[in-house]
Amino acid sequence: MRRSKEDAQQTRKKIIEAAEEVFFHQGIARTTLEQIARAAGVTRGAIYWNFANKVDLINAVHAEVQMPAEEILKRILADDTSEALDKLEKHCVDTLLQLYMDEHIRRVYSILLIKCEHSEETRLVNERLRESKLEMTHNLERFFARLQQHGHMSPSEEPRLLALGLYSFMLGLYSDYLRYPDFYQMPGDAGKMVQRFFVSLR
Repeated sequence: MRRSKEDAQQTRKKIIEAAEEVFFHQGIARTTLEQIARAAGVTRGAIYWNFANKVDLINAVHAEVQMPAEEILKRILADDTSEALDKLEKHCVDTLLQLYMDEHIRRVYSILLIKCEHSEETRLVNERLRESKLEMTHNLERFFARLQQHGHMSPSEEPRLLALGLYSFMLGLYSDYLRYPDFYQMPGDAGKMVQRFFVSLR
């Protein structure tokens, strides 16, 4: 039984890795489950056993890089001490450095931010990303409001706009760096750019 479970987990991992490869080179809209099955060396049935459809598979590819960073961010946004803003700034810098250093992370975010052509499947992916943005900006807004209430940051800024601004700032950096990495002097630019956003909050 244990061997069967390990085999199933290994098959799922192979499918996700193959999907990442094919999505990256062909884009989401032009990729079929048959192509992913061939790249993974499995049958289409094995894909449907593990994933409901292509959108489910795209979400699994995204989750491979999203989940660890999200857990760290959740802990930071639950903090309302005087160090919380510094921790959030460091987290933003760290995620940019990971994008710079980790090819796997670059490939996944390239799929989502650059190679996500218009189609019914990508519409569903974008709806999920929109829901994620709503949750993230809501949590950031509450975080900034709490820090203002505790006197840990400037009270003159509107938390809702700060939340949208930070989300858009980081998303823009991700997207632009993926498209034009030669414009940036990494790793040094990561901290300097993020600092520009946070310096006005203190």
